[in-house]
This record gives sequence, C-alpha cells and structure tokens, in this order.
Amino acid sequence: MPEIVDGYTHVLTEHFFEELTDRFGFQGLSGRPEFLWDVEGRREDMADYGVDKQIITLALPTLFQGMDHDLALEITKLANDEVRRLADEHPDDFVPVATLPKVSEEFLAEFDRCVNDLDMQGVQIFSNVDGKPLDHESFWPLFEDAEATDTPLWIHPQLWEWYDWASEYMEHRLFGWPFDTTLALSRLVFGGVMEEYPDLKIVSHHGGGMVPYYGSRIEMFYQQRQAYPENYPEFHENAADLSRPAEKYFQKFYADAAVSGSTPALECAESFFDDGNLVFGTDYPFSPERGRRTVEVTIDAVNEMNVDDDAREDIFAGNLYELIG
Repeated sequence: MPEIVDGYTHVLTEHFFEELTDRFGFQGLSGRPEFLWDVEGRREDMADYGVDKQIITLALPTLFQGMDHDLALEITKLANDEVRRLADEHPDDFVPVATLPKVSEEFLAEFDRCVNDLDMQGVQIFSNVDGKPLDHESFWPLFEDAEATDTPLWIHPQLWEWYDWASEYMEHRLFGWPFDTTLALSRLVFGGVMEEYPDLKIVSHHGGGMVPYYGSRIEMFYQQRQAYPENYPEFHENAADLSRPAEKYFQKFYADAAVSGSTPALECAESFFDDGNLVFGTDYPFSPERGRRTVEVTIDAVNEMNVDDDAREDIFAGNLYELIG
C-alpha cells in the first residue's frame, strides 16, 4: 500500500478551546467540539485507513472574522503554539501548518516566528480578510515573505457577506466556500500577485474550487479581453499586466483532493493544474462519522483515477513532500 499523507486536516486543542472561551470570552462556537481534539481517535482513524501522516491546521476560520487586531494576534500566537505542541507530541503522525488570519507588521513577525523559530511547514491564510481580497496592497508583504522563505500558503475559504438568505440552507458553506476560494485565486492572478511572485506556492482547498472545471472559460475570457480591449475598459483599468496567458498562472496553484470522493472532480483537477500540483487532502474531521467517511471515499476516489501508479503515489504523498521540501 502506498504512503498516504493527508494534506489538509483541521484541529483544535482542548487548551486552546478553554482559553478561547474562558479567557477571551469567545461566544462564536456552538457546543463543545471535542472531536477536534480527540487525538487518539484521530490516530486510530489514520491507522484504520492507512494514513501515515496528517498536515494539521487550525479549525474554524470564522472565529477571526471582524476580530480586533491585538486580540486576533494574541489568539493566533496561542493557536500556533498549540498546533506546534501537538505535532511535537506526535512527530510521526502530524506535520504542523501555522495560521495567519490578518496581515500587519505584528502578524508578519508571527509569520517569521512560525517559519523560522517553530519550524512550521506552511501557513494557512483565508480567502478574504474581513472582506478584503487577497490582492489588496496591504497583503503583498506576506506574499513577499512567503516566496522569499519558500513557505507554502494553504488557503482556507472564509465567509463573506452576500444574500441574507444564503445561509438558510448553509449554501454559504456548501457552494460559497469553494466560490470564495475561486475568487481568491482569481484575485491573485488578475491582481498581479502571481506575476510579481512567480515562485509563490499556494495550496487551494476543495480541489481548487471552480477553477479546474472552468479552465477553458478562464482561457477564453482572457483571450477575449485581450483581443477587444475597447469592449472591456474596466477590466484593463483594474487588472495587472500579465506576461503570460492567464490560465498559466492558475495552473501553477496546488489543489487538494478534498472533493468528497468524486473521481471525475479529481481527474478534472489533475488534468488542469501543473504536473505534481494535486495533493491528497480530506478536510478531516468534517464529514459523516467525524471524518472517517471523507478519508475512505477520498482514498477510493484516488485509487479509481485514470492515472499510472507513479502518479497515484505522488498524489497520495509525493507531491506533498515536494511541496514542503
């Protein structure tokens, strides 16, 4: 059986939860999500399905929405220390990725601490920051630091303000989160971030959102705007000058396999993104059976992909190892 590394899972620790609710008085969590810090249950699930390692990231990105800068910074430091501690306690099982919910001089110092002092293998950011797109000028120093240190950035979708009724059936997460991921990737391309930082490594959740499915639409969209600039003045006033076709930048992104076990979706992603840019990932433990279902169906889906054995082994583990060096 090939080695399997789950490239996108989520955790809390009990200590973090207690500090968040007792010390900071945070009220944004429903119930007591003990399944997020059930480490022994997690390790048993990994053993049952042959998962050798997990990338662990902080769960519940929505807790940072609208939070005061200094409070968010304090909570972020606590979260990163806890993820690092959990990985230190189980070095054979967990690979730690930090979280950076905002960007400022102080948060960039936290980036430096996580990468250089805590030896985290990447940093999780969100698809928007309090409604600001990722190509906003205030975020570029983060991308500069990430490229300079060869630090991959895991993008997790974030909530946004849209129709009032979009949350009634939780469509804001069902469809909204992959859509917000798609918007974030688009802003990184058309806003010029990927032009300025060509070696930046971005890992997109949920198979890259809509991007691989609409790869040909992206190509034709950009060709049309280049061919008839007089018809699209607003685009040319706002979009960065790109030295290559737009789809080439989109293809450079990494995508995880967290598409709930759809082999056609994985094959679509594998065919669109550059070779080696599809990594195994499940979104554990968010699925029926507290994550077991998503692990099972994602492994099955990768095994059913129409790729050779070497490519399959790379998806299960090799591509992720290449990513984190």
